[in-house]
Amino acid sequence: MPGLDIATQLSEAYPGRGDQIDQLLTLLGEPEEPTPQSIFAYGPSATGKTSVIRSLFEKYNAEGTAYAYINSVECFTPRLLFERALNAWTGHVPSAENKYGNYARSDNLVDFVNTVREVLSDREETHYLVIDQAERLRDRGPMLLTSLMRMSELTGCNISVVLITTVVWDKFRPRHGGAADPVSVFFGYYTKQQILDILVKDCPEDEPESFFLTFVDAIYEVFHRNCADLNELRHLVAMLYPKFVQPVFEKQATRNEFSRLFKLCQPYFAAASERLYLREISTSEWQKYSTVASAKNNPEDVTMSIYQMAESSDGLDLPYYTKFLLIAAYLASYNPSRLDVQYFARGKDPSKSRKKRAVTNSENALGGRDRQQLLGPKAFAIERMLAIFYSIIAEPVDSSVDVQIQIASLITLRLLTKTSAGDRLDGIKCKCNVSLETVRAISRSVRFEIDRFLYDFA
Repeated sequence: MPGLDIATQLSEAYPGRGDQIDQLLTLLGEPEEPTPQSIFAYGPSATGKTSVIRSLFEKYNAEGTAYAYINSVECFTPRLLFERALNAWTGHVPSAENKYGNYARSDNLVDFVNTVREVLSDREETHYLVIDQAERLRDRGPMLLTSLMRMSELTGCNISVVLITTVVWDKFRPRHGGAADPVSVFFGYYTKQQILDILVKDCPEDEPESFFLTFVDAIYEVFHRNCADLNELRHLVAMLYPKFVQPVFEKQATRNEFSRLFKLCQPYFAAASERLYLREISTSEWQKYSTVASAKNNPEDVTMSIYQMAESSDGLDLPYYTKFLLIAAYLASYNPSRLDVQYFARGKDPSKSRKKRAVTNSENALGGRDRQQLLGPKAFAIERMLAIFYSIIAEPVDSSVDVQIQIASLITLRLLTKTSAGDRLDGIKCKCNVSLETVRAISRSVRFEIDRFLYDFA
């Protein structure tokens, strides 16, 4: 049966997703069979939702005229979504011959429904509308999502809508109702073995698979606590493996001396977690600077070469106010909240509090054993970070600056890590995810003396 062949091929290509593939194929059935009005594929990011579903439809309908794949980021208006769907269902490709025009103009939902009736009225097979990042539909009118989920009723044609998102249905459901709950397909996190099965597929053709798998396992053990994203792990593997295997070609070690190879590559592991993962430097810069370092050098020289990658710049390339937000986040993560008035109240001199603290810690000039610098960043409330931000900024913030969007950008860039529950709208807590050297470089770029505001730092 074709469905069994598709399931076998996709299960081999996407380890750990056999159950989801079988569930989707069961829901799709044969082309002429009726299908659910809507299918809701959800789960965390980097769990194979988009890749699996797109590959499934490419094999399920090789001609590509029975499904339309829509990315909500690209189609940011209802009109773009409607016209892209009509182009896919009709096989229309904008080109110079048709002056790059679409199959039909659809300014609103009524035009789209009428055109769909004309196009699909004489077709018996099911047509699918696959919408990726579907959570963005919630911001494009109160009726768009409901209407799409009831498209088969509105048009009288066999149409099914497949929604791909990272948001659960309880947070996705239209407020006014009007649509039945879809059939849900959950894509959960990968297990360790599934991640290794996926990463080993990236093994270079001229490298032993067993040796590469051992390296991948080491990468997973080092980074998986801080990096659960499969795409990030694949990126780290691609960047670090050439440095891991370099001593073999330089006759510094053999492939059987894994412990020695791991020790020689350890400086790169540490640098990758601070420079590469946080995107302080680009992939091309990493390749350029890491090529200079070699296992033939002393470990200290290798470390120096790697850690000089971002020293030539004045910190991260961020907007002016975003840099101050990151500085405020660092201060909120490492300073006790009880000292905010002493450090950040208008008219206060932070140097006085530092002198007072020097007396308190006279028995230990380097600070206490439990100081926050050693314990790592602690979570803070967004409101507290904003209070520090407005205190340390020299001039009033321009009214055109949307501070909340800049905070969201810092979270997206992983410079801030959200620690509160994802569904909380108030009392959001985060923690800062940058090093002291990075925040000092950022402070120098905006001429802010951060050392005057840090408590118990040696």
